[in-house]
Order: sequence, then C-alpha cells, then structure tokens
Amino acid sequence: MILKKINLNNLLIPLGYLIAIPSIIIIRLISPIFLVRWYCTFSTRVGHYAENIQLYIAMKEQKKLFQSNKKFFDIFYDRKHICNKQLQKMWLKNKNLFFLPYWIMEPINNINEFILDKIIDSKNVHYIGYYYDPKKIIEHKVVPIESVDTYNCVDKGGYCLSFTEEEIKYGDDKIAKMGINKDDKYIILVLRDSNYLKTQYPNINWEQHSKRDTKIDYYYETIKFLDEKNYKVILIGSGASQINQFKKKNIINYEISEFKSEFLDIFIFSKDNCKFVISSITGIDSFGPMFKKNVLEIGIVPFSYARTYSKYYSYIFKKYYSKSLDRYLTMKEIFELGLAESLGNELDHELEFIHPNSQEILDSTKELLGKIEKNFYSNKEAKKLQIEFSKKYKLYIDKYLPKRTTEKIPGMVTEKYILQNKYLLN
Repeated sequence: MILKKINLNNLLIPLGYLIAIPSIIIIRLISPIFLVRWYCTFSTRVGHYAENIQLYIAMKEQKKLFQSNKKFFDIFYDRKHICNKQLQKMWLKNKNLFFLPYWIMEPINNINEFILDKIIDSKNVHYIGYYYDPKKIIEHKVVPIESVDTYNCVDKGGYCLSFTEEEIKYGDDKIAKMGINKDDKYIILVLRDSNYLKTQYPNINWEQHSKRDTKIDYYYETIKFLDEKNYKVILIGSGASQINQFKKKNIINYEISEFKSEFLDIFIFSKDNCKFVISSITGIDSFGPMFKKNVLEIGIVPFSYARTYSKYYSYIFKKYYSKSLDRYLTMKEIFELGLAESLGNELDHELEFIHPNSQEILDSTKELLGKIEKNFYSNKEAKKLQIEFSKKYKLYIDKYLPKRTTEKIPGMVTEKYILQNKYLLN
C-alpha cells in the first residue's frame, strides 16, 4: 500500500537531474546540425491531450510541422496527472510520437530554461510549439501548444488512434451490455458543465468557464426528434452526470452508468454506428473527428473559438447581448470591441451570453442529419449567407486574432442558424 502511494516521478527526479546535466549540454552542442525538441503535454485536460497531439500528428504527416531541412527529433512527456490513461496508452504506441518519462524530461527542461538560457539564450528552439520555420519564432505559439490547425491538415490525415483486436472485442461487449446492438444507430450528446474541472482540480477557480456551460433542457426537442428517427442517444459529459436516467429505451445516460470508464470514453466514438456528435463544446468531443465523425457544436463562446479548420465541425454560437444597447452584437462589433476571445466575466454588468434555443438546436441537428443521410437540400439564401459568414469570419480572425488563422475554413456555421440570425452579418 505504501508503494502505491509513492509517486514514481517524485522519487526519480533527483536521478533525472543527474542525467539531465550532461544530456542538455550534448543537446545544445549538436543543435546546429541536429535539433532535439520537446513538449510537455496537456495530459491534465482531455480535450488538449487529444486534440493538440492529433494536430501535431496530422501536421507532421503533411510535413507542415517543421519547415526546415535541418534534421530534428521530437520528444513528448506527460505531466504527473493523466486525465485518461487509455488515451495515454494509445499515444505511447503511436509511431509518430516518442515519449520519455516526466522524471527525465522535466529536469532537462528546467536546466535548459532556468539556467542555460540565462547564460546563452536558446531562443526557444528546443520547445515544440513556438515556430514552424526555425528562423522565425511565432509570438503566439503554434501546435501542439495551441489547438489550431493552421494548414488544415486534419482532414487530409488518417486515423491517429487505434484499438487492438482484444480491445475492440472488449469494447463491443460493453456496448452491447449498454443496450446498443450492432445494427443500432446512435449519436453522442456531450453536455458540459463546470463540475468536471471543479472535481478534478478543486484548488483552481474555474468560474470564468461557467459561461460555456449548458443545460439538458435545451436539447429535449432534439432528443425527441432523434428518438422518433430511431436513433439512440448516449449522454456523456459532466453535465449529463446531474441528470436522472431517462425512461425512454433509446436514451442512455452513459455518464452515470456502471459502464462509465476511460476506455469507453474513447471507444464509443470509434464505432461505425456512431453517426455524429452533438456537443456543448467540451474537451471529450475531440474524439469525434479523430474517428471521422461529424460534430455539431452548440453555443460556441468565446466567439473566435469555432473549429473552422475541419470539415467535420459545424457550429452555432451563443449570442452576445448588450444590456446598454438592448440588442445582440454583430460579428463585426464582437471582433472590433475585443470581445471575440473573451468569456465576458469582467463585463457581467454589460454583456450577457444567450444560449441557442431549442428550435435552433433542433434545426441544426436536422440539417446535419440530412447531410449525413444525403437528403438535405440547401436553401439558396441560407447557403449564400453561410458563405458570406465564413468569408467575414476568416477576415476578422486574420485581422484581429491571427493566432487562430487557418488557410481555409471548411468548418461551417449551419445554414439554418445563419438564416435565422442574419444580424450577425451587419
């Protein structure tokens, strides 16, 4: 029992510093001809742990990660806390990644940053995520520190996560016991609230993220529609843990079920009969595009955080209501007033975020389902407005928040939503 309580990383850190001193000297000496870089993953947050590394792999495959003829070698290492050990296991076996333990890499990082850089500044060349071209450091940082697919590499890439045959057999058995048969079609509804972060990291104030939360009430009409279409709905996310079990047989509250596990958190996104994901924009929805699943993002805030970089994302926003003007702000105003990256906590007296209503969510769900089932017909005016929105959104991002710039924006606001909210384009 005592051994179980001992953190191996803490125990071996002194040894790590003995290894680090000669290692970092060698790394620096050979850097003009062979560059060794490293990155400490966001292993504490499932969204960043999944999406940031997915983007790294996709950009590496497309040769967009490090635009130089210089040879390089990248090392990853996790933090002490791992939010999902199944995901860690899958990253460790990925051929595009090389991991070393925290107790080795953290001393190397510390000696380089806090001692050697004070003597001879390495200009961040050893840290993955500061530049694409080694001759040009990018002030706002890049993948995998940031989760922005600047070069639209994800859609061109393959699957970055894979299960063994034994895992697939195990997962299929668990899903069957949950009440999902091989021929059943299901969607995943991800509900966000602050409980996950508050529970996992109680010493940190997460109040600023409360504006991103949602409630199940907004989704009842959509759930009813999917039930009538004979789709099973799996509720997942910390918001679902507050909901009592639905009585309908097609609604499965996975979050409070006996089947809830770090393994199934990922596996349920991987199945072919998972047709798409509806998400209130929280970390776990990143598993959708990893398995080529469409994700409908509901209630994006901050406004600039739409994942426009991939065709697998479609989205609708929370509205920015100005109390003094007594109206919603346009997209132009949101960007020009510097609100596109804000959660608005410091402006509660002036700004209120209005969640998409039930009808907007239902209409966007019908639109996505229609496209998947190939029976959706675009409204000419709505399609025109959708294209106009995308062009203006990219224009404002490029001008005001270049760190979120992407070459193209295949991810789109839904046609129904922009048709009902034309004011955004004023």
